[in-house]
Amino acid sequence: MFLKQSRHKKPEARGGSRKRGSRFVFASGFLFLAASFVFLGFVTGCGPRYTYPAGTVTQAIEDICSKEYQLEVKTRVVGKTVGAVFYVDSIADAAGQVSKEVHEKIGKVLQVVTRVALSTDLPLDFCVVILRDKTQGHELTITRFLDDTKRANAEAIGVEESINRTLFKQGRYAAGGGNGFVLPDLKLEDFLAEQIAQRVRFAFAKQAKDEVLGNFVLVDGVFDESFQKKLFRFSIVAFRSAHPYEVVLNVFRIMSDVLKGYKFTEFDRVEIEDYFNRKKLTVDRKTLADYQNKKIKEQEIVQRYLTEIQSVQEAFKLFGLNLSGDSNESETSTSSVPRPTP
Repeated sequence: MFLKQSRHKKPEARGGSRKRGSRFVFASGFLFLAASFVFLGFVTGCGPRYTYPAGTVTQAIEDICSKEYQLEVKTRVVGKTVGAVFYVDSIADAAGQVSKEVHEKIGKVLQVVTRVALSTDLPLDFCVVILRDKTQGHELTITRFLDDTKRANAEAIGVEESINRTLFKQGRYAAGGGNGFVLPDLKLEDFLAEQIAQRVRFAFAKQAKDEVLGNFVLVDGVFDESFQKKLFRFSIVAFRSAHPYEVVLNVFRIMSDVLKGYKFTEFDRVEIEDYFNRKKLTVDRKTLADYQNKKIKEQEIVQRYLTEIQSVQEAFKLFGLNLSGDSNESETSTSSVPRPTP
């Protein structure tokens, strides 16, 4: 069940700080795990408002998990994000799958964190639950936007859409390094960038599950403010394309649907780069709004905004991979992250 994490080096941002998204390779089997977590997590009723005063949120989560489920968790709040971490002896069973018992524990902790977060006067936007393997250093992280949970509870969105709106990550942590954990102060724009990238991975996994080569996809999604512009940037390497610009359009459609669903407009433009087919699509906010309102068609967007970009070799460098094996390449051929147009 555990997927191999690529040994990528994080590309250096140029011209200022760059908010990073996620970059993992997902397998289609992870979708079932995602469904299990979300279903357990959001089908919980909300108690009376402000049951848990702001100063009691972390202690309340820890106490409820301990008393009701005999689970020891550590909780903290950073900005508008509340998170909890807990440990199990092993995440995977002998077959390499996440066991039913572990599923249930994650669901219970997610349920408690959500319940408290929805019943406090502390301003919170995100819930994070982290599960860690005590011995192997494996880590699973589930992140939800509280407004999505409210909409799911009110049946404004269905189970499938709720799954799509939940972030799932797996990685590693320093096993034996104590019970501390770093909780980011999540922002909606970064959450959306990661969600779009995840949806793209899931879409590729569904479409190409019977094709060995087609399953290979690298997706990098970020919200970038390095050049005094607010950009959604998506970089893709996918060895599957029926048409030279089909990959770009698939990502564009997913990105458009997500931003429209959240009514998010606090950005200047979006950039989508398909390195394998050497295509880049750059669309400003107004054009995207016109597309969402059916005022402009995909073919016109392709004709007006699709351009050629660098080779696939540059893409692998972006993801920290050097296929040539030559460490003495010239500065021109070893340039790292392509700079966006200011």
